Amino acid sequence: MNDKASEKSSAPRRPILTSKEQTLLAFILALLVVGGIVRKVRMDWRTPGPVPVRKS
Repeated sequence: MNDKASEKSSAPRRPILTSKEQTLLAFILALLVVGGIVRKVRMDWRTPGPVPVRKS
């Protein structure tokens, strides 16, 4: 029973994502979130109508 515990602790496990990959993933997710917020704000921003152009 002790052998199984020592095998698990001695085997080096590779993380699912490296630090560089985690940073890249966080950056991409942040871009998607910001892009979604900007898109929502632009769609919800209603102007009162076309503004007439003044002729001088």
